[in-house]
Amino acid sequence: MDNLNIEACLDTIEQTFEQEAEHIVRGELNEIGALAKTKVEHLGALSNAIERGALRGQSETVIDRVRRLQMTALEHDRHLQAMRHGLSRMLQRIDRLQNDANVGSYNQYGARVQFSNARGSFESKA
Repeated sequence: MDNLNIEACLDTIEQTFEQEAEHIVRGELNEIGALAKTKVEHLGALSNAIERGALRGQSETVIDRVRRLQMTALEHDRHLQAMRHGLSRMLQRIDRLQNDANVGSYNQYGARVQFSNARGSFESKA
């Protein structure tokens, strides 16, 4: 990958990270997912180029951009992991609420009559 290709790849990754940061702040998970393909594609190309020695002989500016992208990638990863953890905790709480909800009634002997998958309302004889 030559200098122009590396800089074009860096430009694309930086723009993708800017968009991703906006979506993270807004909590727009679908939009973050839509950016994933572009991000993975260009980060993979950059990683392969670096492994082949494409940064040798590059200016300090290009190397600094790569370092900043690495730091940004780590920061975004932490935010995305926190979002994923928050969503999984929320799902656990919702499941717990559903499991803890006791919809039922009592029979003439005072024993609990449990209903499963109860929906709607039912009439009383009062």
